[in-house]
Amino acid sequence: MNTTDNYHIDLSKEILYQFPNGGKVVVYNSIDRTANDFQRIVSCAVFFAKQGKQVVLTPKFNSPLKSEQYHEIYHSLAGTKYYGKCPDLCVDGVFYEHEGYTTVQPKRAFRNMLTNGLHQSDRLIIENCGLSLAYMKRIIQNRIASGQHITEIWINGQNMPLYKKLEE
Repeated sequence: MNTTDNYHIDLSKEILYQFPNGGKVVVYNSIDRTANDFQRIVSCAVFFAKQGKQVVLTPKFNSPLKSEQYHEIYHSLAGTKYYGKCPDLCVDGVFYEHEGYTTVQPKRAFRNMLTNGLHQSDRLIIENCGLSLAYMKRIIQNRIASGQHITEIWINGQNMPLYKKLEE
């Protein structure tokens, strides 16, 4: 991340992709484009932008709650348990966290992606770890039954959510 200090970052943006239906992928120039998950996050963003959505890859802050810039970008998280967090994407004003994995143990990978991702957002995009959809849906339902708040979970590269909470 290119930071000038712990509290201020470069908030200039660049359009990475633009689609005829109005969909767009925008990235803050302060984002480290050499990070090992950058291309996977861009892939997620392109998926949503191809549907006509406005997608912004959002920056990380070292000290989010001490930065006025943080509030400028993440103001809609104020009053939630996610205020002070830096989810990876904003899709039409809604924040999503992307999670990948490094283990060769699929069940551990899935558990870690859920655990880590749900600290950042209740909307996740996870990498496919090779587990059956039925198994993953059962684990998600168990977490919801135990009180975890989950709104959406997508698997990167699939055209429908793995889980989406019904509108209340």
